[in-house]
Amino acid sequence: MKRHHFLALTLALSAVSAPAQTIEADLILHNGIGIPMTGVNDRAEAIAVDDGIIIAVGSDESVMAHRGADSEVVDLQGQTFLPGFIDAHGHFLGVGVIAGIANLSPPPVGGASDIAAVQQSMRDYLAANQIAPGEWVVGFGYDDSLLAENRHPTRHDLDAISTDHPIITTHTSGHLAVMNSAALAIAGIDADTPDPEGGIIRREADGRTPNGVLEETAYFAHMGLATSTDPAELMAALQRAQEIYVSNGITTAQDGRISPGQLQLMQAAQQNNLLQIDVGALLGMGDDWGDMTALPIGGDYENRFRIAGLKLVLDGSPQGRTAWLHDPVPVPPDGQVAGYSGYPILTDETLAGYLSAAAENGWQVFAHVNGDAAAQQLIDQVAASGISADARTVAIHNQVVTADQLARQRALGIHPSFFVAHTFFWGDWHRDVALGPVRADFISPQRTALDLGLMPTIHNDAPIIPPDMMRLVWTSVTRRTRSGDILGPTQRVSPYDALTMITSNAAWQIGEEDSKGQLVPGMRADIVVLSADPTSVATDELLNINIELTLKDGEPVFANTP
Repeated sequence: MKRHHFLALTLALSAVSAPAQTIEADLILHNGIGIPMTGVNDRAEAIAVDDGIIIAVGSDESVMAHRGADSEVVDLQGQTFLPGFIDAHGHFLGVGVIAGIANLSPPPVGGASDIAAVQQSMRDYLAANQIAPGEWVVGFGYDDSLLAENRHPTRHDLDAISTDHPIITTHTSGHLAVMNSAALAIAGIDADTPDPEGGIIRREADGRTPNGVLEETAYFAHMGLATSTDPAELMAALQRAQEIYVSNGITTAQDGRISPGQLQLMQAAQQNNLLQIDVGALLGMGDDWGDMTALPIGGDYENRFRIAGLKLVLDGSPQGRTAWLHDPVPVPPDGQVAGYSGYPILTDETLAGYLSAAAENGWQVFAHVNGDAAAQQLIDQVAASGISADARTVAIHNQVVTADQLARQRALGIHPSFFVAHTFFWGDWHRDVALGPVRADFISPQRTALDLGLMPTIHNDAPIIPPDMMRLVWTSVTRRTRSGDILGPTQRVSPYDALTMITSNAAWQIGEEDSKGQLVPGMRADIVVLSADPTSVATDELLNINIELTLKDGEPVFANTP
C-alpha cells in the first residue's frame, strides 16, 4: 500500500477543487482557522461539503463560490477546524460498559485515592443500583500506584464490602483484577488451582491461598463471568460509548479486542444503522472464531462497521509490572523476587501460527507489546513469518523499546501506536518503580520513530484512560508527569506532529488514508471544530481547548451547546 500525497493548501490559493466550482454545497464552514493536515504550514479559512464529501477547502472567498440557495452556512467566528480525530487504539464497547459501572479511578478521572475510597465507591454503586444478593458487583479503574497504601486491594478488602455478592474490581491497566471470596468460588479458584500459562494467581503468606489478585490470563479466563449478556444493557453501553467518543471529536473508533459475543452486538448495531461513527474491530486471537476465512476481515465498512484485523496480546502492562522486559523491574511486585522482569503471554509457536495465518490470508495484525522483550518477540516472529513490509503491522503501545528495535521495526514495516499518555498518568511510577529512569525517559519514543521515517500514532487505550484527545495531544507535546517532571524531553513533539498522529498517520495505519485524515476535496467530511488552534496556543492551554462540533460525513453528531 502506498501513502497518498496531496497538493499543499495555502490561503494564497483559491479552493483546490477548481473543477467542482459549479457544485453547490450542503454545508459551508467559514471564518475559521483550518488545519487540513497536508503540511505543517498549510492553513485554510473555510470548507465546503456536499453529500458527505469535501468539495472545497481554502479561502472564504473561494469556498463561498459553492454557496447555493439551500446551503447551510456556519460562521465559525475564528474557531479551528481539522480532520475528525481517529482513535488509533481503544476499546469502543469497553468505554460504554465502564461508564455504567463503579468508577474506582484516582484523580483526574475519578476520586479513589485509597482503599477505603475504593470500598466506599463500590458500596455506593451497590446501593444506588439495588443489586440483589448473589448478583455481580463490578468496578473498574483502581490504581495501586496511586492508592495511599501502594498495594492492590485483596479479597479481604472486597469481602468487607459484601460477602453476599460476588465482586470484581479491574485494575486501571485492564491486565489485573481483584475478586472477593464469593467471586473466587464462582470462578473455581482455590489453593489447588495452578497458575495458568501467561498469568499468575497471587497468593497469601502461606503460598497457596489466593489473595484475590489475578494477573493477565488468570483474569482474562474469568472476566466474562461478570459481563452482562442482556441485549438492552449492551446496546445502552454502545450508545454511551458513541456519546463519549463524539464529544471528544472522534469520528473513527477502534474496538481493540472484540470477542465473538461482542461481534454479534456490533453486527446487530450495524444491521439496524445505529452507529454514528465508523468502528473498526480487531478479532481477539485465542477466542473461538471457527473458520476465520469466512469472516470479512479487512473488508470495507458497511453501515459504519468493519472487521479491521487481528489483535494479538504478547505481554502485560508496565504500570501493572507484568510487561515482558529484557532487564529486571527495579521494584518487583508482591510475590516476586529480585530479577523479575515480567513474562510473555504467547509462546513463540503460538505467535508464529497467528502470524502465518495472517500472512497467508492478507490480514492486518495489531500486536500488543509493552516491554522490549515482547517487542523483540514480535520482531523475530514477523521476520520469520513472511508478512510483507507493506502490510502495515501495528505494534500497539510499543512503550519500552530501544532505538535499535525501532530501526528494525522500520525495516520490517512494523509501525508503532504509542501509549504516550503514560508519561502523565504513570510517568513518576515508571521512573521510580516499574522501569527506572533510563527506560522511563525513552518510553513511547515518538520523536525517534518520526525521525526514522515510521508512521507512528498515539492513543489513550480507552477506557484505560478516557478518550480525551486534547489531553492526549498535551501529553505528547509536554511528556509532563503528575509531579511536574519531564519524562524524556528529547522525545517531545510539536503540536502539529501530535495532531498528525491522531489524524493522517492514524488513517494511514488502518489503510484509510484515501478517505480520512486530511481535509482535501474528495475525502469524507469527517471534521472536528475546536475552540482554539492547538498549534498556536501556549502549551498548557492545550488542556483547555474544547470540542465545539463533531461532523461525521458532513452531519453533526456532537455540538457543545450551553
